Parts: sequence; C-alpha cells; structure tokens
Amino acid sequence: MVNHIEIIIEIIVHATEDTKKIFEPILELFDIKEEEFVKERLEGHFGNPILLIKAKLGKKRAEEFIKKLVSKISKSQMNEFLQNIEMYFEGSSLFMRISKGDLVRRSISLQQSDALKIKISTPVYKKNELVRTYLDLLGK
Repeated sequence: MVNHIEIIIEIIVHATEDTKKIFEPILELFDIKEEEFVKERLEGHFGNPILLIKAKLGKKRAEEFIKKLVSKISKSQMNEFLQNIEMYFEGSSLFMRISKGDLVRRSISLQQSDALKIKISTPVYKKNELVRTYLDLLGK
C-alpha cells in the first residue's frame, strides 16, 4: 500500500435520523467506534437541527478501512467507479460516497446523494501519477 494515507469520514445526520442506526453498522462493518467521531451541531437552511459527524483515520487504520470498503462494494459498482475515477478527484484527494440507507441495512453501495462521504488522501507529487496511485491504493 501507499504510505501516508489519511481518510476522513463525514456524515450529515438530520433530526429525523437515528444516529445509533448509523453508528452500529459502521462499528460492525468497519470496526470504527462512535467515540472516534467528532460531532458538531449545525442548523439547516430552515432552522432544522443537523449533526455533522467526522472521523479521521491514519496509516494502518486507513489501509484496513480501504480493504474492508473495497471488499464490500459490488464488483460491478467498483469497476464502474474505477472506470470513471477521474471524476472523483478534488486536488490530490479521492472522494467516495456510500449510501446511508444501505449502510443502515448493513450493505455498502456507492451513491452520490444522502451519502456518507469518504475522503481518501495520500501525497501524489506528479499529476500524471494520480490515477495510478489511487488504483494501486484501491488494490486494482
């Protein structure tokens, strides 16, 4: 694997959602405890309460998370993601989003809306090595 990997997991939880239903599958599927997340209370556009939850994983934990994540995404979805990987870069970071609804059902699928956001960062010093670096990181 690549050195110096960092992952930031970010989840927006609306007032109507149960945080317990989100944290339980994260612990079960990825071995990340609720205490590892930082919680920030925000206010939505119409004054509705929103909870922003973030966790940061480094080095070994980040590698383990990536392996577990990739193994839980269907081959067809992963292949489609990899074929279009350039669409998911911002700077030298790669963004993946997984369905919150599917996560609650202990299933992992890629989805752009109402999703758990995953930011994967690793130093890439040459722009032409960006895709190759992340393909290697994702085990492809």
